[in-house]
Amino acid sequence: MTEPIPSEFNEALRLFDGLHLSALFISLCCIVLIPLLGRLLPKSKKHLGVWFLVLFALAQELFDYYNRASFRELSLARDLPLNICNFSLIIAMVSLITRNRYCFEFSYFIGVTAALQTLLTPGFSYIYNYTDYIMFFFQHALIIIFALWNVFVDGMVTSRNAILRTMIFLNLMVLPVGIINWLTDSNYMYICQKPHVDSPFVFGEWPWYIFSLEVIGLLMMLIAAIPMAMANKTRSLEG
Repeated sequence: MTEPIPSEFNEALRLFDGLHLSALFISLCCIVLIPLLGRLLPKSKKHLGVWFLVLFALAQELFDYYNRASFRELSLARDLPLNICNFSLIIAMVSLITRNRYCFEFSYFIGVTAALQTLLTPGFSYIYNYTDYIMFFFQHALIIIFALWNVFVDGMVTSRNAILRTMIFLNLMVLPVGIINWLTDSNYMYICQKPHVDSPFVFGEWPWYIFSLEVIGLLMMLIAAIPMAMANKTRSLEG
């Protein structure tokens, strides 16, 4: 089973220390400002903003893998994009480019809630140096930015039963990811072993922490659904 690799850097990190608060502040500023700036772009230029964000996301992913390779050997057990936030970023990029409703709903309900939770309580044991730290916050902030761009720039809203579809898809992902975990002795989606993270959202031992994460995730999605329900109601009244 893959375990975090200790380093002098990650052993010194603490939740809500000066570095974490600074990273949170910058991330939240970007999360708020970039979709708002997107709204100010002329309609003919909005696609340029989309492709800039997509290319930036791809560049940071490539740089992230380069940084990992400089610190340790890349492996199937550690470096496939199979954790929730990894494939949430991919799905959010697809949503940003295509405005596909189902991709948007997943990136909004899973991507935004999981990424926000991760920004607040990062798994510092899995961060090995300053570059890794920066890439970590870039990646998770981008997931939220992409979904909010779809909301505020593209005017997208979720539809009925979106949470149910999202939960079904997420749980169906457990089967193929579990097979990959078994083949590679890995722990993608943390379904084989409790993550090494200091978070109030993760409690209990295997398999109970999985059920607790499901419940907390569902509650966060229900909260995220409130502004979507209000937007849908406003549209129906205007229609």
